[in-house]
Amino acid sequence: MQLPARLEAVFYDLDGTLVDHDHAARLGVNAWSAALGIEGDQWDRWAVLEKKWFSAFERGEVSHLGQRVERCREFIGRPELADAAALDMYEDYLAVYRANWRAFPDALPSLHAALERGLRVGILTNGAEVMQRAKLERTGLWLEGMVMCATVELGAPKPQPESYRAALDTLGVRADRSVMIGDSWANDVEGARRAGMHAVYLDRTGRDGASVSSLDELRWP
Repeated sequence: MQLPARLEAVFYDLDGTLVDHDHAARLGVNAWSAALGIEGDQWDRWAVLEKKWFSAFERGEVSHLGQRVERCREFIGRPELADAAALDMYEDYLAVYRANWRAFPDALPSLHAALERGLRVGILTNGAEVMQRAKLERTGLWLEGMVMCATVELGAPKPQPESYRAALDTLGVRADRSVMIGDSWANDVEGARRAGMHAVYLDRTGRDGASVSSLDELRWP
């Protein structure tokens, strides 16, 4: 796919785009489940709860920590669990999740290609900066010249319009000179386009003919 001419900046999503979130999350939740005495593969149930509560965060209905609390409460079936206790238990999941972060093979070459062409590179991700920066560093994806745009610190998550405006301001670029690349149609395509940005949808399953299935398919201006 040929990217637009006269680009000044490219924004990458992180989870599912550069780093294989699902791989690490599946290992994390099944290790946590086993420690809790919950038998069987819990990935499908966890994935539903993750989407439910992270979507609530994206709509501004709960905080980033709040969605972790609610996900933990519902997963273990203890709605009365105090916030601090839920977050403490959630750390057992996070420990295994962090240990299994891995980059997609096409991620590093794509980041290098963007930087080598003189583009400003931002990571626009719905998460907290400490964790998201650590993912990039541990997987070897954090390169000199990149800018972290974590929406917890920006003050609004994708697809809220304030998140894109804040990211554009952080890099000092115009929307029409920027492209957003990611695996969420709502967050990385529709939201970005409403903000006036170009957008590329990454569908790693290859089922969507209007998308790219690999970052290797990008053709830089």
